[in-house]
Amino acid sequence: MAGFITTFERKETKYVLNADQVRLMKKGLAGRLELDEYGQTRIDSLYFDTPNRDLISRSVEKPLYKEKLRVRAYGDAHPNSPVFIEIKKKFKGIVYKRRVRMSRSGAEAYFRGMPYEEAQRRFPVNGADDPSALSSVNVQIAREIDSFCSRHAGIGPSMVISCMREAWKPVDPRDPETDIRITFDERISFVDVSQAPFDYDAAVAAEGRDYALAPGDAVMEIKCAGSYPMWLVRLLDACAIRPRSFSKYGTSYEIIASRQREAVRQRVAASVRARKSRELRESAPASKRPALSFFSVFAPKRRRRAVSAN
Repeated sequence: MAGFITTFERKETKYVLNADQVRLMKKGLAGRLELDEYGQTRIDSLYFDTPNRDLISRSVEKPLYKEKLRVRAYGDAHPNSPVFIEIKKKFKGIVYKRRVRMSRSGAEAYFRGMPYEEAQRRFPVNGADDPSALSSVNVQIAREIDSFCSRHAGIGPSMVISCMREAWKPVDPRDPETDIRITFDERISFVDVSQAPFDYDAAVAAEGRDYALAPGDAVMEIKCAGSYPMWLVRLLDACAIRPRSFSKYGTSYEIIASRQREAVRQRVAASVRARKSRELRESAPASKRPALSFFSVFAPKRRRRAVSAN
């Protein structure tokens, strides 16, 4: 992973595909693009937010500028394996990412308060010292992450979102018609960890996962520096695929928020029913109080006995 990119600035367009569109799109890419060397990879992203989830609640309102903080791991993250701490910003449709690479243990120590430089020295990626980890660029990004956390009081783990990703790259990198990168994210699942202390292992392994899309559906993302080549435009049109904004964290948040609102609605409705029932009992005349209904339970039995005696 030496020489990984710390800063991104690019246009990213998302599409939500059903299972048939996924199949047709991949078939249409054959010959021009191919799976990269990683094949299908599991990605786990731990998102951070305030206790009231102010960051994502603002983000779903689609402001011109929004930002997120997450820890992302590719594949199985062991204590010494690399994870990426990322600040993701979006302004007028352009995505900016700033990230540092740390070991999983180093990231945990860093978010528990250990200074970035010390965490890198004590918990190096794969147990091997990497001078670039303390380069001026990486230290500057770490300071930006520190500033981000200080601006958002009480920020902590909020949600873990996982998916299986396929990344497609050009078959011939020299071909200007394929200067493009496409990813397919499938089996997008999420789990709420907002009530738990920071523990990467526990967060990623948390049970009770839900899914953000139907089985077989996927989020396709096209990353392109300029305009799309005509072959891609025709392929999208043939598959009836249109751009659609989709945030994994935002969608998961809205699903959880909807369930919470429904739970509150049911509690309020139950409380109202209980209050009305209580008021009805208290306002009833003494002759119609519940005591009569108690004796009425036995009335049918007495009538049946009387009938049988005759």
